[in-house]
Amino acid sequence: MPISAWGVHDAQHWLEVKDIICRSIEGANFTPKPVWQSAETDIIQSRIVKNLYECDMVVCDISALNPNVMFELGMRLTFKKPVVIVADKDTRLPFDTGVIDTLIYPTDLHFSSIERFMHDLTARITDLHSQVKASTFKPYLDTFGAFTVVDPQSQHVPYEEFVTAQLENIAQTLKALDYRVRLNEENASAERVKGALDSFKGSVDTAKMNALLKSASPEDIARLNREIAESIKDFNGLSVRTDGTVGPRRSAGGLGRTTKS
Repeated sequence: MPISAWGVHDAQHWLEVKDIICRSIEGANFTPKPVWQSAETDIIQSRIVKNLYECDMVVCDISALNPNVMFELGMRLTFKKPVVIVADKDTRLPFDTGVIDTLIYPTDLHFSSIERFMHDLTARITDLHSQVKASTFKPYLDTFGAFTVVDPQSQHVPYEEFVTAQLENIAQTLKALDYRVRLNEENASAERVKGALDSFKGSVDTAKMNALLKSASPEDIARLNREIAESIKDFNGLSVRTDGTVGPRRSAGGLGRTTKS
């Protein structure tokens, strides 16, 4: 049934209908509760489906043909569980549910007529429950042939297995992050080295260097070689790749070719 203003009726009307239905349910020795009520989950859709599946009896008011109510009725019928359908006198019953005996109550909720409705509803609930206990209850779907309903299944995972799986996931995530950090550091270092090499090359005056070498003594040349070797020692182990980037020299078995710097 609607829980707020719906159709031509305000919320107060539906609260009065709810009270009438609840008293009828109590008359059959059942404890009434709205289908959306449950202390086990905070997700309202989960509560609704769980209650539709697990409750021993469901009373469904399809007055004004609220879409949510019709959907919930369809689920209950699919679960092959007992359900009592009620509606007010002004509701035009859908063709699909017309074959199910529906209890009608007066739209104006007139006292004498409501008393008869409450008596009939209590009796219908009691009768359906007796059929279930005697295994003579025939679900709505069974009138159309044989159908199998698959019960919701739950899987138990041991605590140790769950914790181990979570730790493995964390380890994999950390490994991936470490790889990305190292890769970024390598790329950043390569960029700095490449910039230094480019700067060094740009600062060399080839003509002056050749002139100096022609006039230098063997001792000067040896000293110059030592200074050059000292200046570039930090570049040992680095190479300029074919794509122009600079990075650690790869082994002969590595990917791609390298050129000594």
